Amino acid sequence: MKILVVSDTHGEMPVDIKNMDFDAVIHAGDIGDAAFFGALDAAVGEKNLYAVFGNTDFVLSGYLPESVSANIGDLKFFIVHNLTAPHRILPANESAMNAAKAEIVVFGHTHTPLAEARDGRIFINPGSMGKVGLTGHRSLAVIETDSSGAVKIQISDIDSKEVVVSKKFNKFNGLFKEI
Repeated sequence: MKILVVSDTHGEMPVDIKNMDFDAVIHAGDIGDAAFFGALDAAVGEKNLYAVFGNTDFVLSGYLPESVSANIGDLKFFIVHNLTAPHRILPANESAMNAAKAEIVVFGHTHTPLAEARDGRIFINPGSMGKVGLTGHRSLAVIETDSSGAVKIQISDIDSKEVVVSKKFNKFNGLFKEI
């Protein structure tokens, strides 16, 4: 399975996702306005779109949830805009992640690309797609999974096409570790 992960588009879509090869799309908030969300939904087409409300998504308030727990492929995801950070998680998010038995946590807000295993979970922040983040990149992430349980994550700079993060994870005793 191949999953496109984006966040912090802020109403900008600098890539043509219609012509990208993926099975599902995750948007971790700060989407833009309702018209932009409609265009995003149309670009995703028949594939599954999982999206959450971000702190700047005032016009989408009440339309999108603040977090989503979902089985995507064979994995349990928890998606939220403002996690804070994997080492300093907001208590409400910690409770929701535990209730969902989340294996992969996707978040945005910081505009900083990240992929790491912590406490047996994989944490992913694709960085900012719409605005250059603190790292100087506009980026997106691609998660690839297979039947063996391996998870590969690549975060790429949209403009230079440079891979800024590339990591592989596998489950050991039910917990994800980087390999």
